[in-house]
Formats: sequence, C-alpha cells, structure tokens
Amino acid sequence: MQNTKNILKYLTLGGLFAIPFIAFIVPSGMFFPFISGKGFAFRILVEILFGLFVMLAFIDKEYRPKFSWLTKSFILFTFIILIADLLGQNPYKSLWSNYERMEGFVLLAHLLLYYLVVSSVINTKELWNKLFNTSIFASVLMSFYGLFQLAGKIGISQGGVRLDGTFGNATYLAIYLVLHIFLCLYMLVSESQKNWQKWTYGSIIVLETIMLYFTATRGAILGLIGGLLLAGILIVWKEKENKTLRKIAYWLAGGVVVVILGFILLRGTPLVKNSPVLSRFSNLGFSEFQTQGRYYVWPMAVKGIMDRPLLGWGQESFNFVFNKYYDPGLFGQEEWFDRTHDLVLDWLIAGGIIGFLAYVSMYVAFFYYIWRKKSVLNTAQKSIITGTNMYWSRTNP
Repeated sequence: MQNTKNILKYLTLGGLFAIPFIAFIVPSGMFFPFISGKGFAFRILVEILFGLFVMLAFIDKEYRPKFSWLTKSFILFTFIILIADLLGQNPYKSLWSNYERMEGFVLLAHLLLYYLVVSSVINTKELWNKLFNTSIFASVLMSFYGLFQLAGKIGISQGGVRLDGTFGNATYLAIYLVLHIFLCLYMLVSESQKNWQKWTYGSIIVLETIMLYFTATRGAILGLIGGLLLAGILIVWKEKENKTLRKIAYWLAGGVVVVILGFILLRGTPLVKNSPVLSRFSNLGFSEFQTQGRYYVWPMAVKGIMDRPLLGWGQESFNFVFNKYYDPGLFGQEEWFDRTHDLVLDWLIAGGIIGFLAYVSMYVAFFYYIWRKKSVLNTAQKSIITGTNMYWSRTNP
C-alpha cells in the first residue's frame, strides 16, 4: 500500500510540475493553435491528475481536500456560473465555449479540479517553493524566446514589433510576465538568504521587465506599476520591525511615483513620441478612450446587465448583448466584440449580480487567509501577494 501511495503521489506531483510548460505548446495543425493546443493539454492533464488524486486521497486521508472558506467559495462560484450558463441565452456555447477562447464552464470545472489537486497535494512550504521556482524557470525560457523574437531570429506571430512569445498575443504574454515578476519578488523576500539567490531573482525580474516593456501592453505595464506601488505602501504602513525592508519599500513607492511624474513631463518630447512603445502611453487619457471600442461597448454592456441582472446571460453570450444594443458609433472600429474587455462587466454579463458576488467572494476569502493574524506569511509576502492579486483580479484581455 505504501508503494502504491508513493507512486500515485509522485505521478501527481510530476503532472503538477509539468503544467507550467504547457505555455510552450503550439500545435500548428489545430484551429487557433496558440489557444486550443494549450487548452486541450491543460484539460487532459488535469483529468489525469484528478484521477490519480482521487486514488491517492482514498488511500491516505492526509491528501483529502480541506474545505476552507476559500475552497467553499471556489465551489460556490463554479456552481452559480453553471446555473447561469444553463439558464443563459446559449447554454451549449456557455458550457463548451469555442476553439478561439477555450473557456466556458468546461474550463471553470477543470480549474476547480486543478485547485483541489494542487491545494491538497502541494501541502508543504518546500513543495510550494519548488512549484513556484518551476513556474519561474518556465517564464525565463519564455523570456529568452522573447529575446530571440526581439533579435529577429523568431517571427512575431501577430506581426509588428510587439513581443508575443508562444502565446500569439502580446497582451497574454504581458500578463504572464507580470505574474512571474511578482512571483520573483515574492521569492526574493521569502527564500533569498544567499547572495546568489538574490542576484538570480533580481536578474530574472530585470529580464522579464524588459520583455514586458517590448510587449507594449499598456494595461499590464500600468498594472505592474500599480501593484508595486500598492505593495510598497502596504509594507511602509504595516511593517514595524524590519527597518531595512521598510526603507526599501519607501524607495520602491517613491521610485514608482518618480517614473510616473517623469513620463508625464516627457510625454510630449521626441524621445517618447518616436518610441513605438512609449508613444502608446503618451496618448493615454479620456480623449483617446473616446476613440476606442470600449467607449461604446461598456454602455451596451450595462444595458445588457439591466436586462438580466440576477444570473446574467451565461458565459460566451456577450454577442447577444452586442447585437441587441449595437451602437452605430462603432462604425470604423472592430466589427464585433465577444467580450467587454472589463472583468467586472464580463462577469456581470456572464453570471449577473449573483455570479459576480460569488466571484468577489473568492478574493474576500483569499485576502482573509492572507491577512489574518494566524497567517504564517510576513508583511512583505502579504503585501506582494496583495499587489499581485489586486492587479490580477481586474485583468481581462
């Protein structure tokens, strides 16, 4: 029995540690290969892992799920969205999505299964650190891929100059990089007891920040700046013992403010205007927003939410709202939108107020466990995780 348990345990761990490398799967023979290949690989691997996990949990109760408030909120959210999808405008599409998005309830169900497996099997600090480092290692490989794109050795899938890695979309690569920059910061304040560790995580942060810059994705870059500013403020506010860390946080927050003010002062100069990346930021403002599709799409979404306020339209159903409340002002913009490109509005459309509140409950539970007095995390760890998730919770490409 012990041998069987060990085999199941290491097979499950092996699968969990393989998941970060799914990002590199791009099967050329599939529809939407940058999306569908990764989507199918994730689903298949999670189904196998969940089967192994069920057998492991049956043998040893140590690996059975702990039904914390966080776990309950995940299950509640998944259940409510299922009801919203079944009662929605197009239940079939809400459940299965399409090859371009690979989302729908099927993805949510697999994400729930993945959460149950990873939260039950990765049950020690050492294992979590190894998993984080594995994901960071994968992100370094992705950054080197970006370097080859930048050097012209590998083509950029979207064309143009915005790096997209193996995601086929600069925005997706940018979000991926932001997550791993914060993850490196977390490891830097958690496990970097030796100089080589500090230099390693620091070098990765610099590399991935450079790659993020060349994605020219404004939302992700602004999200990184905002997350760093929030983390710095929290450390300054909450850290009472580590004066060195608090001083670093002061410099971090101050540096972010200086960068913002410096850019505002230089935004009209040739240095900014002639840069394909910086020029995208120089036009930020309400006047530019009025020329974008979201200026017209978001009011349409609000009208759709008012139509079905409780459980929404179901996932993958914004096109019905788009068609019903189409604004002629969109002429000359994209022909259609299948998303509002705002996470709050998208979940209000998909699951209504009930679904959105269930979504928020996951973050409430998460931050409760992060910041409660019994938390084993220190102030820096809590602050960095909060900075990461305050950005991540609003991300929707």
